[in-house]
Amino acid sequence: MTSPSSGAVKRVLLLVPPSEGVVIRDYYCSKTSQARYLHPPIDLSVQGGWLRSCGFEASLVDATVDRLDAETALQQAVAARPDAVFALAGAVSWDGDRRFLQRVAEATGSPVYASGDLFMQDTAAMLDRSPFLAGVLTDFTSDELARHLVGEEFERDALVLAGDGARDFRRTRGARPVPTPAHDLFVGHDYRYGFARAYPMAGVYVGYGCPYTCSFCITGELGSSLRPTENVVEEWRGLRDLGVREMFVQDQCFGQPRAAYDELLAALATEDLGLGWWTFSRVDVIDRPLVRAMRAAGCHTLILGVESADEEILANHRKGYGAEQIREAFALCRSEGVRTAATFILGLPEETPETIKRTIDFACSLPADYASFNVAVPRAGTRLRERAVQEGLVDDDIEVMDQSGTEPVLDTRGLRAEELVRWRRRAVLSFYLRPSYLWRRLRHVTTVTELVGQLREAWMLLRNVTPR
Repeated sequence: MTSPSSGAVKRVLLLVPPSEGVVIRDYYCSKTSQARYLHPPIDLSVQGGWLRSCGFEASLVDATVDRLDAETALQQAVAARPDAVFALAGAVSWDGDRRFLQRVAEATGSPVYASGDLFMQDTAAMLDRSPFLAGVLTDFTSDELARHLVGEEFERDALVLAGDGARDFRRTRGARPVPTPAHDLFVGHDYRYGFARAYPMAGVYVGYGCPYTCSFCITGELGSSLRPTENVVEEWRGLRDLGVREMFVQDQCFGQPRAAYDELLAALATEDLGLGWWTFSRVDVIDRPLVRAMRAAGCHTLILGVESADEEILANHRKGYGAEQIREAFALCRSEGVRTAATFILGLPEETPETIKRTIDFACSLPADYASFNVAVPRAGTRLRERAVQEGLVDDDIEVMDQSGTEPVLDTRGLRAEELVRWRRRAVLSFYLRPSYLWRRLRHVTTVTELVGQLREAWMLLRNVTPR
């Protein structure tokens, strides 16, 4: 395959393959959406901005959000007449993604480039096994794909092309502005999220990667970079003008480094854009001044990683905090009027039935508004995968996996992988079916849109964890 030649403006198709059910593939973290939420894929919107800045026309086919079958999605991809394709793929959906992307390459005659979690380790080897791909982008904030497509010669870090040899993984760092992402391509599609209070919504980011290195998470292996304040504010002004009402700020650790985020929050509070948003942070990063500043800038929900109630598990997987600090952080957010979502990981190697029981009890004792119970998976490029392979817990060539629990693959000290499905079901039902919890959730709904959305999310979540 060859890249499009430089000269006249060329067309690039941003592509999300079709899937059975709702599958999320962006930011190197693929999973089945058990509650049927789906946000705009940030990899594609950011790359759309870079492509436009280099003179390309960008179009979108998101077969997942538009519920397109493979034939209809292929027809739309061909109709876009792309000179190149940039597509998402995921470990959770790789069997179907692989077949579809090969058909796209054959039907369009265009080079197909991809991004996704399964490419974040042994990227060159994955390309060797996927001859229909022209290359893989391992940093969605990078301009390297756009520069490559216009024919520029340069030393590549983030873009790995078919035929490249193995090389060390690239870690990002420093300040990095990006062109305005192609949000207009995504407005009008039925993206939904349980935390959103109004629509349409957008996916954005301030900081890329994460300064912390939890063993089960790829983002800590990416390094970290931060966008300048004015670069972010300009983007958010544009979102307001597009009619966007809510945003998923996909920073993995909002608030770190502190000074830069303080500057941004002060600027956003001054702008008063009227945008609501939610994001991730850590219990050992937030404090009262930060939470107050976030709320003043429009943040209404914080997602905080708890993972486990077991101190050994927290320490072994590099969390750096314990149960008391977790309780204090959730109580702080409640006192400041910011909703919280607690995330948990069941099935890390030290897990036993007793540790899971303690985690479920701990989850129910927290003043959290939401809880997400996930199953540990050995993602490509993570320390957990390295350990799991070394200890013989999984095969080195494993590709398909799903943290939602539909495809458990990792045995633990005291549990078989398939047992984790039942434990996750028990955790979800224990947390969400408490009468006190249900009453509290209903009391704090602020809009009809939010009520309808939460009822729909609850129904789909319970349907997906209840045995048929």
